[in-house]
Amino acid sequence: MRPLRPYLILIVLLPCAAALYAQTAPLPPGTSMPDSSSATPSSRAAALIAQAEDDIVRADYAKALPMLNDAVVSNAATSQQKARALYDRGYIKQAQQQPSAAEADFREAIAADPKQFEAHAALGQMLAQRQQWKDAQQQLQLAAAVQPASGNRPQLVADVDRTLAHVDAQLHDDVAASEALLAALRRTPEQNDDTLLAAQLAEDAKNYAGAEQEFKKVLATDPKSIAAAEGLARALIHQEKYAEAEPVLEKALLQQPKNPVLLAESATALAGEGKTQNAITQLETLHRQNPKQPAVTRMLADLYSSAGQAASAAPLYWQLLTADPGNPGLLTAAAENLLHERKWPQAVQMFQRSLHIEPKQSDAWSGLAFAASEDARYALVLTALDHRAQSVPDTPAVLFLRATALDHLHRTKEAIPYYRKFLVAAKGKFPDEEAQVRQRLTEFKKAH
Repeated sequence: MRPLRPYLILIVLLPCAAALYAQTAPLPPGTSMPDSSSATPSSRAAALIAQAEDDIVRADYAKALPMLNDAVVSNAATSQQKARALYDRGYIKQAQQQPSAAEADFREAIAADPKQFEAHAALGQMLAQRQQWKDAQQQLQLAAAVQPASGNRPQLVADVDRTLAHVDAQLHDDVAASEALLAALRRTPEQNDDTLLAAQLAEDAKNYAGAEQEFKKVLATDPKSIAAAEGLARALIHQEKYAEAEPVLEKALLQQPKNPVLLAESATALAGEGKTQNAITQLETLHRQNPKQPAVTRMLADLYSSAGQAASAAPLYWQLLTADPGNPGLLTAAAENLLHERKWPQAVQMFQRSLHIEPKQSDAWSGLAFAASEDARYALVLTALDHRAQSVPDTPAVLFLRATALDHLHRTKEAIPYYRKFLVAAKGKFPDEEAQVRQRLTEFKKAH
């Protein structure tokens, strides 16, 4: 069973760039404060911005905004000054929970000065938080190509690189994500979030052994990291190291006993170890917490069915089919459960519905052949097996089904070679059927 995979949005939040900018950004060269008698209009705009930024540091936004507004509309302000004032105003709007107004200011700042790092970075972060990945990627790439006006420049650019790496990962561009992460690591020391992202990239590339090592590195420095525990368990489950995954999940569940991802992974690990009833118990808990979550319901239904508890699985499959009646995989799973319930005509009908939607299902053709055989519909058995043979080779069970169907249809000459092929392929693994076939071949020999 494929483990549930959480959709982790690991957005690295940028430091408060406006505050850093406000604390350390100098006035443009050659300017003086507005109380100088020789001050130019441009220098007065610069002074307004500088005073407003001092007020931003003190979170006195009411005092800062009028000065920024004056700087924005000043005919004497340079494009760089207007951009800086617009960015500062956008920062205030964002702090006041006015995201639309903040975005508008950031975009105006970029229009005034396309090389302003701060507006690109802030807008990229905002778009990433909204999961507007492509737009966020564009803004963050532009930010990474220029330099901050002030502050800890390596740290600020590295933070942009980290956010960009996560955005690239969401866009499934693992190469770009790795390059952005390496760029961040060249500027600043490795952080736990970096290791988590490296692990996720390895996992996305199906390098589960590499992902395992990265997640272990995170847990070594932060033993309480639920994200790392989830990731390590996933990597171990993909490698079928179920016994190793179980204690990782047990420890994490002590912290978050109702965490749905941990419960789902725990059930998967337990099922992989053959601890079916324990796995069912975990999934029943998860299903009670999330009764309308299709993924959870499907996992529990499948586990009930594989454990021989078909009667418990049936209502869950009907619940799922009510919401998604055209899902071929779900129809096939429900049909297979009907086989466990020995409801042959209903199973035939369910397999046929599934195969009508998606004909390329070898397992469904096998199931249909078996159900049709039990329902004494031998011509349908042969039809189903002919379709199956187009994509996968015959197995001993398939050879037996074909031979018995031909036999029931009194096509004895065609049945005999398949009975013999079955005996060669079975190699003692199906003693009851092999005994029946030998008896039947003896009967054919005596009759002729």
